[in-house]
Amino acid sequence: MRTIRGTAPTILLVALLAGCAGSTGSTGSTGPGEGTATPSPTTSATADAVPSVAETTFPGAPEGVTEGETAVVAGDDPRHLQVVTYGSSTCPVLPTDVTWDAGAGALSITLTGPGATDVCTMDLAPTTSVVALPDGAPDAPGLTVEVDGRSIVVE
Repeated sequence: MRTIRGTAPTILLVALLAGCAGSTGSTGSTGPGEGTATPSPTTSATADAVPSVAETTFPGAPEGVTEGETAVVAGDDPRHLQVVTYGSSTCPVLPTDVTWDAGAGALSITLTGPGATDVCTMDLAPTTSVVALPDGAPDAPGLTVEVDGRSIVVE
């Protein structure tokens, strides 16, 4: 009688490797247009827990925004602002309230970050939130915005 004790592990290993070769998690090369990422709305548990007033939130910052400080720039539509905050990429700081004060001629944006019990990565990354202007507020360019303890004139 012949034993296959030494070859059984080899056969099992070959079978496992063959099964992995066709899996979708392989790291082989990709063709043109494959493997490129496009911005998508933030979907972390913390982002979902913060009651953001943003219509859209995505990682990164618009071109021309200086890194490090909260920024507010006009959106593609003059009735939208792009609010750029910096913090953890998994627990972004988000706009949670937008208030127009016609008497002062200023828009106030309240930002809310992660809570004390949230588990977040310790990186520093920009997050952009697209916010619609409230009724009665003028179009974005030239508007004064109070955010994060600063007055910013939107360009």
